Amino acid sequence: ARRIITISESSRQDVVRFFRVPEQRIDVVYPGVAAAFRPHSPAELAAFRQAKGLPARYFLHVGTLQPRKNIPVLLEALALLDRPDIPLYLVGGKGWLYEEIFTQVKALNLEDRVVFTGFVPEAEVPLWHAGAAALIFPSIYEGFGMPVVEAMACGAPVIASDVSSIPEAAGDAALLFSPQDVTALATHMATVLDRPDVVATMVARGYRQAARFTWTAAGEALRLAYLRAIEA
Repeated sequence: ARRIITISESSRQDVVRFFRVPEQRIDVVYPGVAAAFRPHSPAELAAFRQAKGLPARYFLHVGTLQPRKNIPVLLEALALLDRPDIPLYLVGGKGWLYEEIFTQVKALNLEDRVVFTGFVPEAEVPLWHAGAAALIFPSIYEGFGMPVVEAMACGAPVIASDVSSIPEAAGDAALLFSPQDVTALATHMATVLDRPDVVATMVARGYRQAARFTWTAAGEALRLAYLRAIEA
């Protein structure tokens, strides 16, 4: 290939490392955030909560259940937090090697605090984000990590791991933690519940961060990548 396109700087470095492609042949084109991911009115959120039977506050994870999503660490942190009034909703279908997650929920006595929604319609995902006390994104690896910026665009605070491409998506707007540090994650979860001043700062920064990722910018970056390929 004359040129290679990746969706993050982290992914570009992976291509360099594993395929020994010169870095100068690789372009980064960040994806854009869809217009559906936006702040929602109190009336919209109230109607959604009523329709889904949701509490006033809940933690959220969006993604397929699979090992790289690092759900076991999230469950350990939820147990350590010991706030039974704040449930965790795991939004997304089953992937592979997910049995450990269900086993761990039982072992930690979290059956009443963890809800598996399975697949949800795409149109509902922005509302799940907008109503959450925080999106928690503890992944070990991501090509980019779209739920991070989608949650920010909806006005949700984000707690995320500090590895792979995730810091690129998060910028300065998220609370970051090492993906195996259960205590740090539980501490961040307590922060978003108990520190509205911190949350306000996170939300404001999140709007700015999410605004960086538009399909207009992605289209221009892709156009330039094609020009480089033609001229190569």
